[in-house]
Amino acid sequence: MSNNTEVNLLDNYTFFVIPSWGNLLDYPTLGKYANHKVSKITQDLVIFFGGSECAVSTERGTIYYLFGIGYYYTKFELQSGSYIIDNRQLTGLILSDFLYDHLATSKNITLENDRDVIVSENLFKLPIDLSYQSETKRTFIQGTLMRNLFIPYKDIFLELMETLKKPQSFQIDKTSPMLLSTHWDFYNQILISSEMDHELKANYTSPTAGLNGIKIGAKNHLKSYFSQRDLQYIQESTLKLKRVYSMMEYDPMYLFSIIRNASALLRSEIVSTNFQKSDKNNKKILKESIFISAEPQINSFVNWPEQFRRKTKDELEKSVVQVANKIYQPNEVDKSALPFKEYRNEQYQFEIRTMKRPIVELKPLPNMPTSNSLDILLTVKDIVNKDYDVRSIGKALEIARDYIKSMLLHSNILWDMSKFANIFQHTEPNLGLSPKEKFELIEKINKWINLIKKR
Repeated sequence: MSNNTEVNLLDNYTFFVIPSWGNLLDYPTLGKYANHKVSKITQDLVIFFGGSECAVSTERGTIYYLFGIGYYYTKFELQSGSYIIDNRQLTGLILSDFLYDHLATSKNITLENDRDVIVSENLFKLPIDLSYQSETKRTFIQGTLMRNLFIPYKDIFLELMETLKKPQSFQIDKTSPMLLSTHWDFYNQILISSEMDHELKANYTSPTAGLNGIKIGAKNHLKSYFSQRDLQYIQESTLKLKRVYSMMEYDPMYLFSIIRNASALLRSEIVSTNFQKSDKNNKKILKESIFISAEPQINSFVNWPEQFRRKTKDELEKSVVQVANKIYQPNEVDKSALPFKEYRNEQYQFEIRTMKRPIVELKPLPNMPTSNSLDILLTVKDIVNKDYDVRSIGKALEIARDYIKSMLLHSNILWDMSKFANIFQHTEPNLGLSPKEKFELIEKINKWINLIKKR
């Protein structure tokens, strides 16, 4: 379809998080995973670092676009107690006008007089550059985001930042755009391009929780509204964000440092567009200005269309008929750890065998070295190799972390050790690590050891 609508791309370096995609859309579906119906979704977070945005007027209404780098993360249940973790990289969001207005009228629960910073049930949004804010306001914003976002979702943010460091991630010049959409024709879907590598495409397009599907069509859709020059600009802007966020240092124990450090790196390119300086600031407004490009529609509102029936999460989960299946028995399976291949039953069964925790004999932990971080980690590695029970391994990690903390080692290691220690010490007694867990933990410890050796 050809469209002669002229679009105006605006640079807007923004931090944009939807705490629950399903809650925002009023749960259109629980989705499917590996030919199984999802019975429950416990997390469905969208994190996005925006770079440019625009509003496009069409005969059906206004479409809002945010381009940059982001993550759709979901944790869900196929059977009671069996959880799957899955994610999809994103380079754009497509928001229909009714969805945008629903977002923009969510009550701003902490900063009611600040049109730049939104903290609501459905959205966390702030500009990357907060330099124009007073020091008191910046401190308040930092505390609010740490309490309500960075601490509760710490693991997810760390996973995204690690993904960004991988050379093959967010390569929009090779994958073409990956767009999470609420467009009328692609509602609650991710659009990708046929140009994506075959193996990556096979993995990316496999169904996941909370979405109506992942389909080919991103490039054709964008060509309907954007010129080739616009598309090239979007691609270059996305790759620039990838470089900035992948190379940027941050403190994993204080994740607001992501915003602060990104601001320092991008500040020379940030145009002052904050709404606080607008003469509209003292006027009563119908909705929040999430996007700069939405300012002309600040006093209009589009109702939710009947065709997208709204449900509650409880209604949707109660409608699922549980089907027993022995394949899904582990407490947690991370699909991102699986190879980019077509998933067959044999592969799942092998995965389950490697996830089963054996019953092991309880034995006392050896004495932990106290003065040399390398010796401490080698002792922990030896404990894992000798098949101690999971709780004891967790305790050993906790002791090791506390000793290493006094040596001011890199906080990435301390966070990983804390995470494993907490998980392992809350497991059932007399169980050892599964083969998969043991292999992955040894790999992780080896990485810690290599980091120490490089100091």
